[in-house]
Amino acid sequence: MAALALYAYTTAPWLTWAHEGADGGDLISAAMTWGVPHPSGYPTYCLLGRAFALLPLGNIAHRFNLFSASAATAAVVLIYLAALQAIGEQPSWQERASAFVAALALVYSPVFWSQAIISEVYALNALFVASCLYLALQLKTGEHPPYLWGLLGLSIGLGMGSHLTILFLLPGLLWLLWPQLQRSRSLALLVGLALGLGVFLYLPLAARRDPPINWGDAHTWKGFWWLVSGQAYRGYIFGLPWRYFPSRLASWAQLWGKQFTWPGLALALWGLGSWLEEPKPRLALGSLFSTALYSVYAITYDTTDSYIYLLPTYLISALWLAQGAKLLLLLLRKRGLPLLSGLLLLVLPFYSLGANYASLNLHHDHLAQRWANQVLQQAPPHALLITGEDRHTFTLSYTRWVEKRRPDLLLVDGELLAHPWYVRQLVKRYPSLAPLQKAPSLKTLLSLQLGQRPIYLTSPRPELEETFYIAKEGDVLWKVTFQR
Repeated sequence: MAALALYAYTTAPWLTWAHEGADGGDLISAAMTWGVPHPSGYPTYCLLGRAFALLPLGNIAHRFNLFSASAATAAVVLIYLAALQAIGEQPSWQERASAFVAALALVYSPVFWSQAIISEVYALNALFVASCLYLALQLKTGEHPPYLWGLLGLSIGLGMGSHLTILFLLPGLLWLLWPQLQRSRSLALLVGLALGLGVFLYLPLAARRDPPINWGDAHTWKGFWWLVSGQAYRGYIFGLPWRYFPSRLASWAQLWGKQFTWPGLALALWGLGSWLEEPKPRLALGSLFSTALYSVYAITYDTTDSYIYLLPTYLISALWLAQGAKLLLLLLRKRGLPLLSGLLLLVLPFYSLGANYASLNLHHDHLAQRWANQVLQQAPPHALLITGEDRHTFTLSYTRWVEKRRPDLLLVDGELLAHPWYVRQLVKRYPSLAPLQKAPSLKTLLSLQLGQRPIYLTSPRPELEETFYIAKEGDVLWKVTFQR
């Protein structure tokens, strides 16, 4: 209830560009038109998000923001239950209090909170990560029916349809569960995984319908593999130049301290260390291995928002924090100070709440909405709008295909013209652009359309100024008038 109330209040009221949320317009537009968003397609997000959007909870963008809030809340509940499994098979009040404090600290941790209130895939991915952790911790001891192993496989498969980085969780899970794996359990796990991966069938089926948002034309095997394997982004993987590694490592360490506060991180490391000493080395080493994989990927991924890929590691470290909190409670109880220990532990999450609320709250964030309204009001009838940033492209896609505003405008992403599948879609949607197929470049497009319709850029493009006369018109658009 604490998580849901906080996230519901602090969600953005519409699309937002805050908290690395610029992709929201593309994801929502694809989901609401039975389309295919940018790689890797995110079929689980599209299907579950569209189903959630049936609820009458304001505008469509706000419904998807609340979808993230609900997924994050469910993830918090599962982390609480997973912590109980990790720190005590028959939980006492100390274990319950420790798990509660750890889950509450996760609620108020800045990266988790930031993704819980925008339209992005990471809150849903956190839900599947939490589900995998909870099921694995249940299955590591005792006899359980095969369907629970099938549920674990299903969670992994559906999680891949939310974000492929859930694969980094698998080595740690296999290490944890290896002693329990038997033929029947492995079969149930694989069957569940196959069922979960079936969600990827959405991509070719949706692409075959030729929806307005259709990255990669995934109805062919070549297009499907381009989309799902994320070929457009492969240059970012392990692409960070070596000179930036020291600053990235420093940022990685600072983020760890910021999530649960430095005292909270110390408690988490204490809890992890105790698992190494007790008869729980598999849990400690498995969680460390998955944490290391996520960390290496996030540190070496050459984008400014790669820190979000660390989110699953914060779910894992919440389990460590629960164990550390338990140890502190037991220690202070032995010294006759149980009340003091409880108060000390509650300081951690509520300090995070106070420290992060102002910077994370998006309740009054209307920046993207104001920009979109200005563009749509300023653009003359039947204008060609050429975008050069994802946030502009995806916001205008949302206004066009979800809110059905200004259908007269011709929207073109200048960066995607390098992809043949995108040019084919443009020509199919706008037959007047048919000559573009022979020379798919932005300069060719401008030359073809000058004199045919008004042409505007949503962001400046200095490389075009040698060929065309471009002048800013109004607050948000640049007009292309003639060739030099």
